[in-house]
Amino acid sequence: MGALGGAIFAYLHLPAPWLAGSMIVAIIAVLSGIKLSVPPYLRILAFIILGVQIGSSVTPETLATAGRWPLSLAILLLTVFVVTAACYWFYRRVRGWPMADALFSSLPGALAMVVAMADEAKADMRRVIIAQSIRLFFLVAALPIVITNLSHAAVPPTAVVPTVWWEIVLVFLASAAAALLLNHLKVPAGLFIGAIVVSAGFFLGGIAHGALPAPALILANVTLGTLLASRFQDFSPGELLYGLADGMAGFAIALAISILGAILASLVAHQPVALTLLAFSPGGLDAMTVIALALNLDPAYVGAHQLARYFAMSLTVPTLAAYLLRRRLPPPSSDE
Repeated sequence: MGALGGAIFAYLHLPAPWLAGSMIVAIIAVLSGIKLSVPPYLRILAFIILGVQIGSSVTPETLATAGRWPLSLAILLLTVFVVTAACYWFYRRVRGWPMADALFSSLPGALAMVVAMADEAKADMRRVIIAQSIRLFFLVAALPIVITNLSHAAVPPTAVVPTVWWEIVLVFLASAAAALLLNHLKVPAGLFIGAIVVSAGFFLGGIAHGALPAPALILANVTLGTLLASRFQDFSPGELLYGLADGMAGFAIALAISILGAILASLVAHQPVALTLLAFSPGGLDAMTVIALALNLDPAYVGAHQLARYFAMSLTVPTLAAYLLRRRLPPPSSDE
């Protein structure tokens, strides 16, 4: 189903076709009652392939401009705080949601961790997952089109480098080993980070040349798109319709603030607005970095900012969940 959607989008020459097309058609299939699932081994393979491709796109020019990133990263973290506070105020004060529901529906990105912490804090999982999934759906479906228009005629074509196949196989095996090791050690986003770092080392060092074959990248994009769609598996169309208005309102608030932060970062870091908007969009490390690759934008810049968001949330979300759990505990009785 995902491959069919990707092929349709590619035929129509839409941006990021294999990711966005696969997700949209797979979601339609899920909401029509078809049961879809992605085998764990295919998910792992897809993340390793995408990590290798992202690492291969890191260039000396990228490293030369990285000195301007700290200011951009600081603006990103401020933007994440403002997005969370604004969405929390909307859900809590305007919609009257309980504290836990409002908080975990407002946190931008890191969906798996947010959902796990929300469940532990006894939040309404229907509200949290629908709000987070709607945000991700609109980002993956619409953002490539917006960014393509912003960067139209400004994105240079990627230079074609002859591929040396034995080098690519060596890079893939080394990157896979690093990815699986970090994943085994429970490092956040370990599959992505391990593959990206090792692959970048090979290509920056001049040890490897070229790129992964297109069929491998299509497989990885279709797998990721279908995986995103599977998050809608447990909801009926009626439940999604019920949460659509609140989810879209939260998405609009988050996107408006992210756009302002991206414009400011563009001025500070001297980067195109299309690039900073993708880096600041609360869509997660995997999806946003893959879109950067598909649109021929700098995936290292996008990945660094999405990773910074993830680690910042990894440090703060467990603390927030523990605080909410303490507030929910009943007071000790007099005879205890």
